[in-house]
Formats: sequence, C-alpha cells, structure tokens
Amino acid sequence: MVTENKAKSRIFLERADGDVKASLERGLRYIDWDRFVNSKSTVFIKPNFTFPRHIKGVTTSPELLRGLLQLLKGKAGRVILGESDGANHAFSAEEALKGHGMYDICREEGAEAVSLSKMPSTTIESAVPGKKVKVQLPDLLLNEVDCFISVPVFKVHAMTTVTLSLKNSWGCVPDTMRCLQHQDLAYKLALIASRLKPRIVIIDGLYSLDKHGPMYGEPVRTNLLLVSDNTVAADALAAMVMGFSPSGIQHLAVAQKVGLGPLSPADMEINTDWSKYRRQFRIERTLIDRASGLLFHSGLLAKIVMDSALTPLIYGIAGFFRSSDEKKVAGQLGNRRYPGPY
Repeated sequence: MVTENKAKSRIFLERADGDVKASLERGLRYIDWDRFVNSKSTVFIKPNFTFPRHIKGVTTSPELLRGLLQLLKGKAGRVILGESDGANHAFSAEEALKGHGMYDICREEGAEAVSLSKMPSTTIESAVPGKKVKVQLPDLLLNEVDCFISVPVFKVHAMTTVTLSLKNSWGCVPDTMRCLQHQDLAYKLALIASRLKPRIVIIDGLYSLDKHGPMYGEPVRTNLLLVSDNTVAADALAAMVMGFSPSGIQHLAVAQKVGLGPLSPADMEINTDWSKYRRQFRIERTLIDRASGLLFHSGLLAKIVMDSALTPLIYGIAGFFRSSDEKKVAGQLGNRRYPGPY
C-alpha cells in the first residue's frame, strides 16, 4: 500500500482573531477546494467529538462547523456530518451530536447528522509496510463519499503525543469497543487514511489543548486555523507548531513512509511563516496513562481489563489511583466507565 504525492501539499495557517468563517473561506480558497467539491459531490465531515458536549480545546467548535456547513451549502450536492460512539460505551454518537447542537445546526444549514455506529460496515485488511492489519469502516465512507473532510482540534494525546486529523479518523471505526483494537494503531491509521482519502483537513485551533488529551487537559486560547489538502502534511505542521518533531510521532512516521504525505515544510506550500505561531506544548501523563500504555500493545490484556468478568474489579481498583481530572471526567460521564486515553 503505497501512494504518491508529486505536487507540494498546500497548507494555510492563520490566526482567526475575527470572523472565523471568513478565515476558513480564505483557507479553502488557498488550497483550491474547488478541486474536491462540486454540485454533484457527497461530502462527509468528521469532527472530533471525544466528549458528549462541547469543551474548549477538547472537541471541535460548533462555531467552526457551522461556518463550514454554510460554505458548503449550495456548493456540494449532499453534506453529511457524522461521528461514532464514544469508546468503551462512554457515550453514544447521538449524545455527542445533540450535545454539540449538531442536529439543529445541520438542519438549519441543509446537512445531515448521522451516527456511524448505526450504519452497515465492512472490515478491510491490508499490509502496511510489512505489517498486516485490519479495520472496520462504515460502508457510507467507503462507497458513497466523494470528499472526506476531517475537522480535528489542535491537541496533545497522552498515548500518541498529538491527536490531529489522522488520529481523528480512528473515530470512524464504528465499534464502541474500538479501545480493544489499539494494537498496531499507527499502521491501522495509515490503512484508514489510504481508504478514506481525506481531501480537506481543517484543524481547529480556536482553543488548543495542552498537558493531556484527548478528553481533558489545559485549554489554551490560540485562535489558530489550519487548512490543508493533505492529512499527513497538516498533522506534521500542526505538530511542529505545538513544539513536537513529527518524525518522532509513530503514526505520522508510518503514514509518511507509505507515501501518504510529507513531514517536512520543504515539501509543503505554506501561506505564511509557520514558525511565528510555534509554542511548546507538553504532556503530563498520569499513573492511569502509564498503565493504559500496556493495553496499546496487548489485545489480550486490553480484553481482560476492559471487557471481561474482571473489569468491574479492575475499574474499582483503578478508581483509587485516578487523578482529580480523571475522576472529574468519569463523573461528567454519569458514572459510566471512564474510557481512558483512547
């Protein structure tokens, strides 16, 4: 599975201090989005809803999504916005869509809001360089979508360093227990990107997330907006803006290796000097994070911890070691099982 990217990937980066929709429109014009969207196109928008309601820096801003839907109205033939259930039965996609006001916003802007977890799906399998992996993806995304748009958030992740557009695609896996499938995640993300082929990436940096992620951390008002025509280039530049080396982030390195996009700004056409926006983000891992790291490498251990007769006991014991932030998240989820850094 190798793809080729001959032309330089385009990236638009701007501080959206005023009209967010106007900044977004400038970005879409910069990457020449007319190449991907026309009156016959079916467009799918994948936000990052890792919580059942909007939290600044944690989930994609409804304000930004409304602006995107308004720009697509009358331009695309069909517009669908969707999300899947929160991992480990934390919450349903319907709860997240409702909590972010998406049913109302989509109705007002002529789009559809859907749960990917309620749709037929297909398991696809491939070798990603030399490693055979498989993932389950909705048939809608595999067969009906002309332009996939990923709209993640600028944020760190306790397990994967950053969670941007490539990691956002993990939420397309409709299985609510996809937390049991984190093994070889970097290769699975490359497989997903190769099949869904994100044409447009819009990274929401109105608020960014520092210190932890994906479900809590320190929101930082950065007012950034990044728009790109390549998922790897977008994530690589965003990672650099956050102070990380993209080559040191496994899923970005794997995606670059199989030809999904570049990691170096030299291979990108950028509208501005990106370095003026750079700041140093950091990750403060908790005891639960360190323990969860083991589950990312062992499917059997993940099954025992998250989906077995021992699960209630293990979660009960783990509750004593949770940080105050983790306890707060668990409480906000209505005492449902805190899924950890999935």
